[in-house]
Amino acid sequence: MRLLVVEDEPNLGFTLKESLSAQGFQTTLARSRAEAEVMVWEQPFDLLLLDVMLPEGPEAGFELAQGLRESGFHQPILFLTAREALPDRVRGLEWGDDYLPKPFALAELVARLKALGRRGEIKPQVLQISPQVELALEHRQVRRLGELVRLTAKEYQVLELLALNKGRVFTREEILERIWGPGFEADSNLIDVYVKNLRKRLGENVIETVRGMGYRLGE
Repeated sequence: MRLLVVEDEPNLGFTLKESLSAQGFQTTLARSRAEAEVMVWEQPFDLLLLDVMLPEGPEAGFELAQGLRESGFHQPILFLTAREALPDRVRGLEWGDDYLPKPFALAELVARLKALGRRGEIKPQVLQISPQVELALEHRQVRRLGELVRLTAKEYQVLELLALNKGRVFTREEILERIWGPGFEADSNLIDVYVKNLRKRLGENVIETVRGMGYRLGE
């Protein structure tokens, strides 16, 4: 898998590049937001490993991820950062796909990257979610009546999870664990908020509520 590591601390950047290359990743290192913005469009990457605090400022990593998503970059992003406060984690998961605080274990980082790589593999099929809504897995895009619908990374992942398991009921806790990862602490009504947003964008009947259990995409 082709991996872009965005890390401005020289020793850590070198260590990540060498260690992840030894694990089979084709690793490229960028040391700033500006450098990463050029690299990501010059060559194809399967994954981004992204620090939050970069030379351009303490929020530069978040801003980079948001800008990439809004420009149509859909490959998985993992934040690797010393900032572990809940608001930072929530913001990171809004624009990225996973969040790992420093200090970290290399084995866990590698496992998370490989899991994201499997999730981001090219899938040729298009899923018809409803007569009006379709999900293109290859490009991680959603269209309603032919028009592109802009979703955040986590909104897309919730929808994709339900779409790939059409008819199956997922509890709120299962969705939290699948999308945000084991041990992520949040009220289960976080899922209600995401479902509400998806219904607002895609139609009220796209996601069904199964009383006392959770949510599903109907047959």
